[in-house]
Amino acid sequence: MDIRQLAYFVRVAELGSFSRASAFLHIAQPALSRQVRNLETELKERLLLRNGRGVELTEAGERLLDNARGILRQIERTYEDIENSRTGKSGKVGIGLPATISTAIATALIRKLREELSDAQVMLVHGRSNQLQEWILSGRLDMAIMYDAPSSPMLEIHDLVEENLYLIGREGAFKDDKPVHLESIADVPMVIACRPNSTRVLLDSELARLGQKLNIVFELDPLDTMFDLVRDGYGFTVASIRTLASKGPDARHGLELRKIVGPELILSVQLVQPARRLSNRLHEAAFRILRDLSMDLLGGKPT
Repeated sequence: MDIRQLAYFVRVAELGSFSRASAFLHIAQPALSRQVRNLETELKERLLLRNGRGVELTEAGERLLDNARGILRQIERTYEDIENSRTGKSGKVGIGLPATISTAIATALIRKLREELSDAQVMLVHGRSNQLQEWILSGRLDMAIMYDAPSSPMLEIHDLVEENLYLIGREGAFKDDKPVHLESIADVPMVIACRPNSTRVLLDSELARLGQKLNIVFELDPLDTMFDLVRDGYGFTVASIRTLASKGPDARHGLELRKIVGPELILSVQLVQPARRLSNRLHEAAFRILRDLSMDLLGGKPT
């Protein structure tokens, strides 16, 4: 399989057009089309379908795109590793963060990386923990902060901090200031994030242990909308103080929080790398910076 053909195919697929890919790659469109056709002939599969707006991927094309990105990234890393062995400060590093953690550390992280690794190209992306895990395993990311990373021989996991979860309602929704027992959550209407959100998965699992399940009124992903609906009295939700704070300094306005007990619900915030990886001085330096900064700003203790 020709690496150049893979690179051409990826660019056409990402841009959605042979003409746009041709202009980007500075290659004549007929030559570009011929290279993609040769790849299709070799694989004995149709990869792209032309339409009035450009091209769209077939099922085989979607599978190849995921694999091709990983192959090209590994080749790119090979060149980077050779260069990195000389300097230790050049090359690329991909870092993933959940949006709630990004609010707390992203700006400081970029500044610190620029200060200590001025020649490095840094890619910082947001995603759910399950997305970040997939991107680490596919080679798109070199490291990520995740909530409750799954135990896996493919992942190297470092604990950073633990976050308690709270039941959140509008002002006046609680009868007293006491913590809320987990089993009582099944009795209240819930406005909750969709699975596989880490808080939702943990809440479902712990309630199931008690033979209970959530009484869901609304199931949605946007946190702003979720908290607004709780303020309006549509129900309760569950989140950490950090998640609520990530929505701004006035996020707690109109809301009350009660700690969940019996048992406490705790999310682990963890720094994750692929277990199988090439020795890379740049990535080691970036990992150290991310770990130390996270410990400082998130209030954790190294493990």
